[in-house]
Amino acid sequence: MAKDSTNDKLKKVKKIYSFWGKFPSFYSAQDIITFLGRAKTIRSRAVKKIGLKRGNKALEVACGSGRNFPYIIKTVGKEGFILGFDYSQEMLDAAKQLSKQNGWGNIKLIQGDAAQLKITKNNFDGVVSVLGISAIPDWEKALERCHDVLRFGGKLVVCDARLFTGFLKFLNPLIKVIYSKFAAWDPSKNIPEKMKESFGNVEVDNLNFGTFFIAVSVKKE
Repeated sequence: MAKDSTNDKLKKVKKIYSFWGKFPSFYSAQDIITFLGRAKTIRSRAVKKIGLKRGNKALEVACGSGRNFPYIIKTVGKEGFILGFDYSQEMLDAAKQLSKQNGWGNIKLIQGDAAQLKITKNNFDGVVSVLGISAIPDWEKALERCHDVLRFGGKLVVCDARLFTGFLKFLNPLIKVIYSKFAAWDPSKNIPEKMKESFGNVEVDNLNFGTFFIAVSVKKE
């Protein structure tokens, strides 16, 4: 029963992001609403938290249309390497087009379920996921696989969204309906807590009135 439920959720994710992948400009435009006008600031901040250096190897889980690539490229340089992983082939097609337009020749794109993440090497210097983990059905396994592919000392950075608290929480029912339908978002997942369980450590920064967080875990021996 649980397996069927996961498969149904994966079908939903595929349907939603296949649509967005065909219209990447519209998907980028909705960043204004989702990030409350601070998309560039928050995406850049999340990537900086990884602490990447020139020549490093980075993995982005649920890379989508590649909107974080400019910030990662800026840190690892042409000498570095980026692996973009996503469940939607249409999103990857959009990311491929973006890479081609910008002449980024050090990015490889792979389609698949992040809970499986069939990467045998554990030598990535950093892993990042922005608004991705909350949409992955088997998200706990995905976080464990992120841990596995990191080198010792490497960091996992997850930037994701939460519901409003305080005086704006009356908006939450509407937000849940909209983002569940159009982004497969599930705000019930306690991502920082699972990161702490998998890595033994986590640091969390809260942004945008607490509706966004950036969680950082380090792989230790």
